Amino acid sequence: MELTDGAVRLRPWREDDLECLRAAAEDPRIPEATTVPRVFSVDAGRAFVRRQWSRVEEGHGISLAVADAVSGEAFGSVVLMLRPQPGVAGLGYWLVPSARGRGYAKRAATLVTSWALDVAGIARVEAWVEPDNEASRRVLTAAAFEQEGVLRSFLTFPDRRADAVVFSRIREPRRRKD
Repeated sequence: MELTDGAVRLRPWREDDLECLRAAAEDPRIPEATTVPRVFSVDAGRAFVRRQWSRVEEGHGISLAVADAVSGEAFGSVVLMLRPQPGVAGLGYWLVPSARGRGYAKRAATLVTSWALDVAGIARVEAWVEPDNEASRRVLTAAAFEQEGVLRSFLTFPDRRADAVVFSRIREPRRRKD
């Protein structure tokens, strides 16, 4: 599956996306909250790519590289993971530092969420963000997510726990014609 809005393209991960993964591994927050390897190596990068492919194969969700729409060069990730509740998916995303501040995260979140709600039959897409992650809070608000509340001590990291601010976007109910 591929999605594009003319500026970004969401596409399957490729084994030649290793430079993106190298840059992601150098940002301490990305490996802390994702399966990006803390210490990059070619083998660890390829293992990451294979894990992303397996998400679809195993029915857990979908993970796509966020790439430049023209060159195809990857600079981030967007993932939708199915939650235990039917029709609910969790959104996750990251961009390497050099790609931040250009609206790419908002574009990626909007593209994949609109696809999930309008095409894939998902009724609710939710995202969990640490309260002090202002950049992600702005991305989600710009991508038409609504803030719902705070789950205390909800997120688990290797060395700590954190609260999660819950954001969601839901499928709009179809209006009946009278």
